[in-house]
Amino acid sequence: MNRQSGAPTRITLFALAVALCIGSHLGATAHGATAPFYEGKTVKIIVGLSPGGGFDTFARMLARHLPQYIPGNPRFIVQNMPGAGSLVAANRIYAEQPGDGLTIVNFATGIVLQALMGDPAVKFDPMKYMWLGDPSLPALPRVLWVRGDLPIRTLADLKNRKEPLAVGATGVGQSAAIMGEFERTLGLNVKVVFGYKGSTGILAALERKELEGMNLSLHFVQDRYGHLIENGTLRPFLAIGTGPGAEAPAGVATLKDLTLSSDQRKLADFLIQSWSILRLYAIPPGTPPDRFNVLQEAFLKALASPKFISEAKRQGIRVAPRSGKEVARIIGLMTGAPPEIVDQYRKFLGMKK
Repeated sequence: MNRQSGAPTRITLFALAVALCIGSHLGATAHGATAPFYEGKTVKIIVGLSPGGGFDTFARMLARHLPQYIPGNPRFIVQNMPGAGSLVAANRIYAEQPGDGLTIVNFATGIVLQALMGDPAVKFDPMKYMWLGDPSLPALPRVLWVRGDLPIRTLADLKNRKEPLAVGATGVGQSAAIMGEFERTLGLNVKVVFGYKGSTGILAALERKELEGMNLSLHFVQDRYGHLIENGTLRPFLAIGTGPGAEAPAGVATLKDLTLSSDQRKLADFLIQSWSILRLYAIPPGTPPDRFNVLQEAFLKALASPKFISEAKRQGIRVAPRSGKEVARIIGLMTGAPPEIVDQYRKFLGMKK
């Protein structure tokens, strides 16, 4: 009787052990199938400019904070690929499509403008890049700064001035030169003087009274040269464009104080769009949508985190993120600009038709 009852018991125990073994194997297989794609992976951020600059600094900060917002906590590394103002990197990473979600490229807005102008050196379509966003406060408002000792207080004063206001720039096509040329199309008595080595050279010329003005973004001057505003060496005269966290200073003239033609308004809108994005982050076309969504969401979460904001503040960097969708929208608006506006911008760049 005992033998008969023991046999099924042994069979039952054997069956249970087999079931547990199979269940354990299936559980391990299921875990492997659902493990995050990024677990154990390395993600590269390719920066299109040289080490040590603003783009590089921002990318390295992001690389320290992004992993914790990505399932699988991947390793991030930053590699610099300078060349042609970040065009080399933009072209190279675009050519890697379809993307695998393991390479992010960071380049300047000016490269997108080159694409829109039909520059044959550009080998990518800005409408096909998959945009993660832009972490920076935009270069808005763009401000015409004048020397504090000049008797120019109103737009009428500048329009009616006998001698044109001499504003400095490094060369044709540079952002300060573009704004100077735009001011001329608005009927303002401005002359762009070329050949200065960056903002430092322009400011030195202003202090020597060799120049009378310059065109730079509000926050750049406030952050780098705030003492020159405080001591009266520089005075904001005209502010062009605004955005979230980038409002024009109180009491400073804006485009609303000018009577613009339809073409002038269209040109202003185009320029403001181009200045509203600065440090672009993207991944190559063809990246699987689920990986794109993970990276896009992590990008915004990292930039909004108190730790990132605190580190940026310590380094004197202003953060005002724009989502990938917003970047795509802005680039779409620029792409749809009328041909006559594009032609005018090409003239600002010194390009032939």
